[in-house]
Amino acid sequence: MEKQSGNNRISVAVDLCDDYSQISYFTGTMTEPESLSTIPGEQKYLIPTIVAKLNQSDEWCIGDIAELHMKRKEAAGSSSLIHMTLKEESAEIGKRTYSGQQLLEIFIFRLFELAAGHCHANRPDKVVFTLEYPDRLLVAVIHKVMEKLGIARENIRVIGHSESFIYYNIFQKKELWINDVLVFDFTKTRFTMRKLNLVRARIPQPIIIEENDYSGEIGYGLLETREGRLKADRRFAEIVKEVCSRHIVSTIYLTGCGFYETWMEESVNVLCNKHRVFQGYNLFVKGAGYASMDMFRMGEAGNYQFVCSGRTLVNIEINVIRDGRELPVMLSGAGTNWYEAGARIECIPDNTRKLVFYISSSINKAKRELIFDLGEFPERPNKNTRLEIALSYKNDRQCMFVITDKGFGDFFPASGKTLKQVLNIEDYL
Repeated sequence: MEKQSGNNRISVAVDLCDDYSQISYFTGTMTEPESLSTIPGEQKYLIPTIVAKLNQSDEWCIGDIAELHMKRKEAAGSSSLIHMTLKEESAEIGKRTYSGQQLLEIFIFRLFELAAGHCHANRPDKVVFTLEYPDRLLVAVIHKVMEKLGIARENIRVIGHSESFIYYNIFQKKELWINDVLVFDFTKTRFTMRKLNLVRARIPQPIIIEENDYSGEIGYGLLETREGRLKADRRFAEIVKEVCSRHIVSTIYLTGCGFYETWMEESVNVLCNKHRVFQGYNLFVKGAGYASMDMFRMGEAGNYQFVCSGRTLVNIEINVIRDGRELPVMLSGAGTNWYEAGARIECIPDNTRKLVFYISSSINKAKRELIFDLGEFPERPNKNTRLEIALSYKNDRQCMFVITDKGFGDFFPASGKTLKQVLNIEDYL
C-alpha cells in the first residue's frame, strides 16, 4: 500500500534495544500511538532482538519465531545485535559470516514488515527510532535501512530513551508531572533511573533529565535466587527512599522485563507511599510515538527545551563583523540532537591572530571563552587569509573543532595547516 495523506497519514515508532525491541504506530485518526503485539489478540509487545535464518531456505525470521526455530534446531541465528554492531563483531550463520551491522539491518527490515502487516503501510510518512543511547554508527544503519524502504531522511528521527521519556510525559495529564517524575528501567543488561524536572520559571520551559546507573548494584542475574531477589528488593527500596527524600516526586514509572519478575515486596510499599506508580513495557516506544506525532505538529513540545542525553547542552557562537557591526553567529544551538548538530563556515580574520568562540550553558546562561591561537598559520597581509571552521559532535558530551587555512585565492595558496581540538562540554557547564 502506498503512502497515506490527510487523516490517514501514518507514523511508525521503534524502541530498538539489545534484549527486546518494540514497535508502535500512529495514524491521523488516532489520539495516541498504539503498540503492536507480536501475537494477535494478546498484549505481547516485547520482540526479542534476534534474527535467524532457516536451515532449509534463505528465509530470515525475527523475534519469538526466530527463537522458536532456533530452539527446534530448524534455524541458526544471533542475538545482541546492537552490541555486535558497536563492537564490529560477526557471527557465522549457515556457513556464511555476517557482520553485526548486516544482522541488525535484517532485523529492522523484518520489523517494518511486521508494521506493514498491522497498519497497512509499506512506507510510513514519519519514523522515529528510540535507542538507549544513540550512536553515530547505529544512526547510519537506521538511515541505510530506511533509505531502502524509500523513506526520506528528513522524515526520520533517532532519539534517546531520555528524550522518549520527556515526550511520554508532556503528552500525559499535567497532574502526573506537577512535580518530579521517575522512571526505573530494568532490562537484562542494565538498571537505570531517570528523573524528570520541569523548570517553570523560564520560557521555553527547560525539561531536565538526570540519569543514574545502578546496574552494578541491581542486576538481572540477582533474580535467579531467593537471596538475590531479597537483596535487589532491599537495595531498590533504599534507592527510592534516597531519591524521594531529596526531591518531591509525583509519579514513578517502572519499565523493563526485570519488573515483571516476582521480587518486589519491601520496595512496593516505599514506591506507593504518596506517589502514583505505573508499570508497563512500552513507555519508551510510546514516547517515540508521541515524538512522531510532534513531527506532524500535534502537541506542545515546542513550548519546552529538552535538556537530556542525546541533545546538545550548550550554545556555541563566534562574533563576526557585518556592515560595521559586531554580531554573534550561532554555530551550534543547545537542545539539538547531537548527531544533527554542527556547522561549517568560512571567515577572514581582521587584525587578529586568534579566534574566540563563546560557550554558554542552556540552563544557567554562564558564558566562557574558547580561544584558538593562529600563530602557527602563515603570516599574510591583513584580510588575506581565509579560514574554514568546521564543528561536529562526536557524542552529546564532546564536539570537535577543526580550523583549516584555505589561503586566499591565487594570491596566497592554502598551507594545509589545521588546528584541531576536542571540547568536553561538561567542562563548560
